[in-house]
Amino acid sequence: MSAYTACCAVFLLVTTFVDLSAAASSSAKITFDLEKRQAVTETLWGIFFEEIQHAGDGGLYAELVQDRQFGGLAYSLGLFHTDNVQLRVPAAYHEADYLPLASVVSQQMPTVPDTGLTGIRKWRQAHAPPEYSLKGQPKSWFPAGGAELMLVKLQPITTSKPSTAYIKLRTGSKGGGLSNTGYWGIPVQDKQEYQLSVILQSETTDSANQAPQVTVQLESQDKRTVYAAAEVKDVSPSWNHSKIMLTSNGTDPTAQLTLYVHDQHVELSIRMLSLFPAENIKGDVLQPFRTDILDYLKDLKPRYVRMPGGCYVEGVSLQDAYWWKPSVGPIQERPGHYNGPWQYWSTDGLGVFEYFQLAEALDAEPVWVINNGISHTYSVPAENIWPLVQDALDLIEFVTGPANSEWGSLRAKMGRSNPWPLNYFAIGNEDCGKPWYVENYIAFFSAIRSRYPHMRLISNCDMEVHAPTDLWDWHMYTNSQNMFDRRHDFDHTPAGKQVFASEYAVFDDSPGHPIQFPGNARAAIAEAGFMTGVERNSQQVAMAAFAPLLSHWNDRACPHNMIIFDNRRVFGTVSYYVQKLFSEFQGVSYIETTVTTPEHDPRDHGIAASATCQDEDCTQLAFKVVNFAPEAQDVDVELLGLHNSPAKMTVTVLNSTNPMSENSFDEPYLVSRCMCSNTVCPVVTSCALARCIPSSVWHGPP
Repeated sequence: MSAYTACCAVFLLVTTFVDLSAAASSSAKITFDLEKRQAVTETLWGIFFEEIQHAGDGGLYAELVQDRQFGGLAYSLGLFHTDNVQLRVPAAYHEADYLPLASVVSQQMPTVPDTGLTGIRKWRQAHAPPEYSLKGQPKSWFPAGGAELMLVKLQPITTSKPSTAYIKLRTGSKGGGLSNTGYWGIPVQDKQEYQLSVILQSETTDSANQAPQVTVQLESQDKRTVYAAAEVKDVSPSWNHSKIMLTSNGTDPTAQLTLYVHDQHVELSIRMLSLFPAENIKGDVLQPFRTDILDYLKDLKPRYVRMPGGCYVEGVSLQDAYWWKPSVGPIQERPGHYNGPWQYWSTDGLGVFEYFQLAEALDAEPVWVINNGISHTYSVPAENIWPLVQDALDLIEFVTGPANSEWGSLRAKMGRSNPWPLNYFAIGNEDCGKPWYVENYIAFFSAIRSRYPHMRLISNCDMEVHAPTDLWDWHMYTNSQNMFDRRHDFDHTPAGKQVFASEYAVFDDSPGHPIQFPGNARAAIAEAGFMTGVERNSQQVAMAAFAPLLSHWNDRACPHNMIIFDNRRVFGTVSYYVQKLFSEFQGVSYIETTVTTPEHDPRDHGIAASATCQDEDCTQLAFKVVNFAPEAQDVDVELLGLHNSPAKMTVTVLNSTNPMSENSFDEPYLVSRCMCSNTVCPVVTSCALARCIPSSVWHGPP
């Protein structure tokens, strides 16, 4: 028998305390056998980013102006659904917080079938309470000073991009303008700089051939306080793109941006108004991410990032699915699209280029999900699928091709001459059982494998004898008890089969009773129990991720999320800290872990555990112990193969006396982690029940 002398880390995830000291009447026994180990897949813990709940637009994407090119307003009013070239914006549309879809739009939207739903869609259909229902496009644009607003349709030059729109503003006897309130307010900070980009042209010149006077300003929504102001100087009868720096002289989380024309009875056309913090403007390539949210993602140390969806990729119909080609190039040339599954306008500011910037910023393996001709309501027959297969091949060339290739040259033109790596490619999302999925999957698989043989291709289910399968996607949204109970789901996965558990979360406290937004400690502990089973089966589970990753406080499509933010603040839920702990202590090999209860005791005591070696020589060990039970428990621990006591031991505890506790903006660390070394434990409120474990407990057999 080999002997190990090690440092160790122990973390406990509990709703009530679990005592690992030997006791006469222990609830369970945990055995860790260091002689029995297996490799942990390098990519086990990662993240899944989807444009849902304003995760991108209004969240990670740092743009402060909502609907900067008026596409959301035009879509809501139905301009893109008729032959009309222009449409007056009715005053009534600025009186509500949300813009209801015009009847011409809603009548053309397909109905999602009741059967075959999985994941988030299934949960929402079954029992989403009213506060989680989607309200439509949030209001962002409204007239100022009595101006009239007219939307004008711009037909695309090529058929590869959809129609866009611009605003024609007509002033009254006292001038006029338009304002944008951002994503539930534009947050400005004292002494901070912001770069405004505006594209406009004058439709009117006076008798002296002088252009109208145009100013922009950051102001309070009651217009009583001006934080920054500047004049737009390049106003002419042709389109001009101006960039203006604004420095705020105050702090206001709910400011607005107003463009004002001081002349009477003139017309001004505006194609774009965009505002970024100056810290995001570095050189020729925009740094598109909000730094505080990005830091939360970096702290997770994800091994991979799956992107950009999800249902976002599928679309309710193929018309509102995500397509990559309209999302590249300068931001003013991206038309944006309606995010059908989550019912708000996507600017496509987060396009394929920015998504791979994100993977690089996180030092994470990119996993790209492609639409395979299937939406929630329609499937492209296999005989017509080749254009979409070619679209997928073009995307791979854009990402990985040399700078002199057709699509690689576009990437280089955008500021990235070197290719990005791409080793994982998912064909569709939750499409198994839909018409033409198998046939379309085979078409994509064959074309990509023949050109890129290194690529690991991900199906939406185990294709079994119907088609080759590298990895298959697995999703689960359930209640807390069921989540904990399913920690054995992968125990009997056949050797050679590899699962990508790319979406899992607790959505219900109990069957039929949704969890209260944004989550709670009991749900997170249940997920921790499930994750011990994923770790145990990491030969079969190649990757795993919680979902959804991000949610704006004001857009709650899902009840339980990992990271919550508004336009200036961010906090991690208890589930965030569970994910962070497992990622931090992923290790390189799994130590066989057995949990047993007393003989003839039929109860499941709610104890789960796993352990990993943190290095190849197993000189550093990490033990994870989860108590899902509502009461404190005494647990016996046996270590086999450990010769000496650990030289140093650190205990990390994540616990709460109230299983319904959750973090918030006001108390972001109410339930988080605390650490202690050997027998000294810090006294902090959130760890009031934390007790360190004496080193003597961890003596192995001689």
